[in-house]
Amino acid sequence: MNNIICIKWGDKYDDSYVDKLKQQCEEKCSVPFKFWCFTDKPEKDWHIPILPTLDRYYNEERGFFWAYRKCHMFRYGQVLGDNRYFADESKCLFLDLDVIIHQDLKYFFELPNDKPWIVRGWWNDIITVKRNYARYKSTPLNSSVILWEKGQMLPVWEHVKQHAEIIFFTYPSLDNYMAHHWYDPWNEDGGFLQGFPQGDIYSWYKGNVFPDDMELKKVRTDHKICLFNNSTYTEGANDGEIKKLW
Repeated sequence: MNNIICIKWGDKYDDSYVDKLKQQCEEKCSVPFKFWCFTDKPEKDWHIPILPTLDRYYNEERGFFWAYRKCHMFRYGQVLGDNRYFADESKCLFLDLDVIIHQDLKYFFELPNDKPWIVRGWWNDIITVKRNYARYKSTPLNSSVILWEKGQMLPVWEHVKQHAEIIFFTYPSLDNYMAHHWYDPWNEDGGFLQGFPQGDIYSWYKGNVFPDDMELKKVRTDHKICLFNNSTYTEGANDGEIKKLW
């Protein structure tokens, strides 16, 4: 069974984002799937509650590791034999709420899953990534799209749970944590995570592939997914731009 997962907490995005993502998936996925939303306000049968397991480690004033709630989807229903939500041997495709789907998501479910997949931001200059590695900046990864087989991401959950106090203090973002513990910028094929190939996913605000295809705010329908990741924008500032492309 194929599963498409999103996550919504707080008020950063209203329910229209979840509804539109679900609609996009139904229109742009030609293989059967179940749609799930991890949320702090479960109301529907396809909602999965976010547990408060890690809440006590989060310092809202510092804002480090702010997307930690994503880690719950690596654990909840992921133990083999627990089929309340995800059947054994099923695949899980996570999508952020602020994405535009251009092409059939069937592509992702047909990828080999010897290792989990994550967005490799090809718009990043790998020299800058390596230079800033010790500064916890310029991560090459983006967690807006992640693909794994049930149970594959459990080691990530276990590591976060075991070292939560250190992780929440050290890493500005989940992406940065992933790049330091589960990916190797010096040997990009040798880490626990593998990056989606060039041509799959691009960024509306950051470009596509450095240095040759870096035009911003350009629609690339020959790619599968467009991300609206931009750390310099305040909450809601890019609502108008993404909704024009819905």
